[in-house]
Amino acid sequence: MVTKAPAEAPAVKLRSRSIGPKHPLFFIAEIGINHNQDFELATKLIDAAADAGCDAAKFQTFKARDLYIEGAKAGTYRLMGKDIPIYDLHTGLEMPRDWIPRLMEHCQKRGILFFSTPVSPEAVDMLDAEGVELFKISSYDMTNLPLLEYVASKKKPVIFSTGAATLGEVEESARVLRDAGVPFAIMHCIAKYPAPYRYANLAVMDTLRSAFQVPTGFSDNGFADERGAIDPRRVPFAAAQAGADLFEIHITLDRSLPGADHGFATTPDELKAMTRGMRELRERYNAGERAPIEAELRGSPVKQTYDVERYVRDFAYKCLFAIEDIRRGEKLGAANVRVLRPGSYARGLAPRYYKLVVEKARASRDIPRWEPITWDCIL
Repeated sequence: MVTKAPAEAPAVKLRSRSIGPKHPLFFIAEIGINHNQDFELATKLIDAAADAGCDAAKFQTFKARDLYIEGAKAGTYRLMGKDIPIYDLHTGLEMPRDWIPRLMEHCQKRGILFFSTPVSPEAVDMLDAEGVELFKISSYDMTNLPLLEYVASKKKPVIFSTGAATLGEVEESARVLRDAGVPFAIMHCIAKYPAPYRYANLAVMDTLRSAFQVPTGFSDNGFADERGAIDPRRVPFAAAQAGADLFEIHITLDRSLPGADHGFATTPDELKAMTRGMRELRERYNAGERAPIEAELRGSPVKQTYDVERYVRDFAYKCLFAIEDIRRGEKLGAANVRVLRPGSYARGLAPRYYKLVVEKARASRDIPRWEPITWDCIL
């Protein structure tokens, strides 16, 4: 019996670049919230990305109110050994709307692509109105199917990360984009900042590539050894050797800068060496060379929520909350229910139930503002 070779994933085509098999590595500098609400710092980070030879600089577009429940209930988040008041932190790191065209212009001057991660329909509209050609969905919103559907309605390419997700959840998200006819790429990711090397599980890229037949890559949230030293080489180079079509990593000018994401990010000199080395490895891969991957980094091909990710998943994966007091018998709807991160508070129903709840449900008891929407609230 003759066995057909698996079909090659079609490239995601942008105006000036293509992402996918046999194309150069698409390298994303994740600036995210590391601008510290300082425009000059944001432009310097773009410059660092361009100087290193990155393809794109990615930011995050959000209002804290669209991320977390009310501040006190959201609590604190443990990161890099510190407890951070999570709502207040994000309020102080919102990217002003008037930055978007200015940052896009600066990226264009430096020859790299600007794009961003929206966390709400309003953020999607802001970015779309400015003409962004690509959307990124974070791991924490990849199960937020209402947001995915709204992003897909813009008919622009999408990249989504899958940290802490199960394969079934990835399939559900991929189906939304496929049904909308939107080209997309998927990134394996570990939702731990930074993570121990043994959790890299780069073999998951093979699983995603085989299961979905789309460009597949790796989003690196930082890896560290037993002494806490941040890895600028080992995992990125292995990801390139393992065939990542795209790669994303947090960048900073200095890991000692204040802010939640600087401590595990990559510095400019490290970034230059990283992009140069990974591009060389990608060229070899595209030429047919298959280098062995360290067993510790290749790991398991099983896409699942790993123990090391459980804290972040419970904290940051979104669910349904009342944003107004809802009286018994009152209809639930878009005006009083929102999809938010619970922080350290109790969780509500998964976002996949949002449409059902806002179209069909009435409260079976009083639901106070900022309380999770659970089945017993509406049955």
